[in-house]
Amino acid sequence: MKALNVLLFDGFTTMDALGPAEALSRALDGELKCYEIEYFSATGGLVGGSTSAKIWTRKLSEIAKFDVLLVPGGFAARELAHDGEFIAALGELSRRHEYVIAVCTGSVLLAKTGLLDGVEATSNKLSWQWATSEAPSVRWVRAARWCVSGKFYTSSGVSAGIDAALGFIADMHGRDEAQRIAVTMEYVWNSDKNADLF
Repeated sequence: MKALNVLLFDGFTTMDALGPAEALSRALDGELKCYEIEYFSATGGLVGGSTSAKIWTRKLSEIAKFDVLLVPGGFAARELAHDGEFIAALGELSRRHEYVIAVCTGSVLLAKTGLLDGVEATSNKLSWQWATSEAPSVRWVRAARWCVSGKFYTSSGVSAGIDAALGFIADMHGRDEAQRIAVTMEYVWNSDKNADLF
């Protein structure tokens, strides 16, 4: 079973983290789950999201398997984008993980590590001006629902994270599995990563 490590911080957007995590939690290889989901933060302990939900996290130093890293966004990302210690830790984690999925303004946090320099990425359209100005070396794609650049998946805002997660599942486990999961979630999957209504 692969590890899905979700990186949380106070003020993360709840759906950015839990929407993709829900989709990935349903991925199956036969009857076996593909992903074990764990939540981490810089200091561990309870972390509060945008809906006042609090999630218990382990410390980053406790990550044991480096398969898939999920990075949500949120209003707090605007401050974290200038937190050198956080960005350095995210850069190290991102280099060690086989894949990284950054949702909404989480893509800006990933971009601040320099790992997206010169490659295509997208972000929340309501925060577009801020996102693109924070990391001008990224090849930002406004029209994209999500982008894939090597091991990096970046999505547009909030619900787009679910579409990107299903896209990741399609790439890893086949389109039929992604569509099956969408049906079990009663979710209409926007499966065209190049078409974003927003």
